Formats: sequence, structure tokens, C-alpha cells
Amino acid sequence: MDTIFSFLFGTREGLAVLFFGGIVIVAIVAFLLEKRTSKLYVDRGPKQDDDSGLF
Repeated sequence: MDTIFSFLFGTREGLAVLFFGGIVIVAIVAFLLEKRTSKLYVDRGPKQDDDSGLF
């Protein structure tokens, strides 16, 4: 376990792995949250002419 930590935090290659791994994880989480949000808030298309919205 100590060798893994020393590789990740002690070498340039390890920091690159952490950096790009973080980008991939954030992209996956954003994709999953966007899918969930699009299911929750359905796009109803453009408004009809008779829907003024106020009165």
C-alpha cells in the first residue's frame, strides 16, 4: 500500500494518473446526473400560442 501512495503522490506519472483519473470520474458523474435530470424534467417543447403564461 505504501508503494501505491508513493507512486501516486511522489512521482510525476502518479500525479498524472490522479489528474486524468479525476477528470474521468467527474465526467462520468456529470453524465449520470444529466441523464437523471433529463428524466426528471421532461422537455415539453415550444409553448403554444394560446398559452400566455400570465392570465
